[in-house]
Amino acid sequence: MKFRFLLLVLIVFVYAASSAQKAKDYAIQLEASISPSSAEVTLSWITIPGATEYKVSKRNTQFNTWVVVGTTKDTFYVITDAEVSKPTYYQVEAIDGIKAFGNIYTGHKVTPIHHRGTLVLVVDSLFIDSCQTEILTLIEDIIGDGWFVERININRNATDVQLKGKIKELYNAIPDVKAVLLLGHVAVPYSGNIYPDGHTNHQGAWPADVFYADMDGNWSDNYVNVTSASRTENQNTPGDGKWDQSILPSKAELQVSRIDFFNMPLFVESEVTLMKRYLAKLHAYKSGSLQIVKQGIIKDNFGGFSGEAFASTAWRGFAPLLGRDQVLEKEFISALNETPYQWAYGCGPGSYTSCSGVAKTADFVKNAQKGIFTILFGSYFGDWDNANNILRAPLCSPEPSLISFWAGRPHWFIQVMALGDNIGKAFLNTVNNNSPVVFQPPGYLPGGVHVALLGDLTLRTDYIQPAESIKINTEKGQGATIQWSPSPDKDVLGYYIYRSEEYGRGYERISDLVMDASYQDKNGDDGLKYYMVRPCKLENNPSGSYYNLGLGIVDSATVSYPESTLNNDVPDLEGKIFCSPNPTSDFVNIYLNIDQIINMPEYYRIRDLNGKIIKDRVKLLGKEQHVIREDLSSYPAGMYLIEFYQHGRIVAVNKLIKM
Repeated sequence: MKFRFLLLVLIVFVYAASSAQKAKDYAIQLEASISPSSAEVTLSWITIPGATEYKVSKRNTQFNTWVVVGTTKDTFYVITDAEVSKPTYYQVEAIDGIKAFGNIYTGHKVTPIHHRGTLVLVVDSLFIDSCQTEILTLIEDIIGDGWFVERININRNATDVQLKGKIKELYNAIPDVKAVLLLGHVAVPYSGNIYPDGHTNHQGAWPADVFYADMDGNWSDNYVNVTSASRTENQNTPGDGKWDQSILPSKAELQVSRIDFFNMPLFVESEVTLMKRYLAKLHAYKSGSLQIVKQGIIKDNFGGFSGEAFASTAWRGFAPLLGRDQVLEKEFISALNETPYQWAYGCGPGSYTSCSGVAKTADFVKNAQKGIFTILFGSYFGDWDNANNILRAPLCSPEPSLISFWAGRPHWFIQVMALGDNIGKAFLNTVNNNSPVVFQPPGYLPGGVHVALLGDLTLRTDYIQPAESIKINTEKGQGATIQWSPSPDKDVLGYYIYRSEEYGRGYERISDLVMDASYQDKNGDDGLKYYMVRPCKLENNPSGSYYNLGLGIVDSATVSYPESTLNNDVPDLEGKIFCSPNPTSDFVNIYLNIDQIINMPEYYRIRDLNGKIIKDRVKLLGKEQHVIREDLSSYPAGMYLIEFYQHGRIVAVNKLIKM
């Protein structure tokens, strides 16, 4: 009997060990089907070797914790009473057998994202004149995708401290700064005493663009003293300008990415030419004019790797975006040379210029690289700031490779992109996945300073061909008529119209979904107006569905409005908006008696008594928003005015006293 028991244990051990050889086995590849009529979400996956049961959890976004909703022995689970229109994270964990996890971000007909925040565009002085036209197109595309843009031009010889100071000035002055896009070889921060690739001759400081993402952490340069690294760039000693921190000292507030073609001599083109080429293919992709195969390929040369399963990042992440059947195992370079796959992952033993079994930098010179989002992992090249680095090589390709990052230590979580969010959100989820760990499995060194995103962080998975040929007709006292040629995309449902009084900032939606190719704007203050038109389409994928907005097209005109219409539209808000507590020492709640307000204010501003705007253009969130909470703890004591606006004019003012 004892012999049989030991034999059984041995068989189980051998089975588990053999099963663990594939990174795929560590990834629960989730898909979701949604029934809005019954408020049900059905999650499904394939069997994980050795698993006897699966635990299903839902993320509590308020506390960054997971709440178990149930367990099952099946490979599906039905969640009842789900808020299907609200984007929700679910996680599935295998019980017994291999320690496998899956994550998905699911929702049904999720509302479109009209405004994404303010992006700080940092431009290397080399490109200010040489790429002027291409940068203007980049800015127009970013604005057209729902961002406001603030630009910093800076000499590439400026220090990381100087650049971060400029970023922090904007962050403190503008309430909705969400991202920083570094264009060129501006200062590369180095930080840490790390070697996440496992090589002690590579121990020390690694490139750390996350330095620009952290607005309130304490960064020091006084105690790390390590000089064993082969490259002097990685050696880190007190007072040398390289930071001590190996893990972010506080959560990153900002998305950060870099587009940098410095020191890539294997490509015969100049740094300026490579930048021009990248920005041109970026515009083509965002305009929806490229034919992309919505599949993902994986070339894994590490396997399970004692449970780290580096490629499980891709198996776990691709399925919710593309579908399990659309994730393929392929040879990397040959596959991408033939087919424009949207996603590609490759891992293997590496050097600064190679990933064994996947590619070398020279391969990207000789071959087309048609994958849009490229993920690589291997030794050395995660430290990307060196000559002909393979992690930057895909972006140098003339074909539309637009994103590259190093994933496996730690794992990345791209599932958020399924419902219309940009790759920068995936970066933020990944770099902040530490203390507490939110997404499983975190992999080695979660929250490490080496986590980096190369390419344009605003990129999304789905783009619509924009509308064309916008035209604005005006007559004195009659407002404006905006007309456009429809998007060539036959699945477009309609268009949203936005208006601003300044180019590139302050766009506010002034219409519901418009089915026709024209719109009349009859309410507002006379003056110069910028109008934007964006197409809308319902996108479906294995995570659910969402309303996707294409890039906006913009034109301007000087407009005068009918006075009688404007006067009749001013809402009576007396007694329907109030603030409490008032006076306050920290927080104040702004209460809106929504049921009584027919014409909802569009936004509000907070000013001091000198007229200085303390908080600008805070959007009200629709009729379901009854209480808005403002933190005034950092404001000086005194009286403030909260001004409520509709159609660009003040319709109500509340006085507030800060003690």
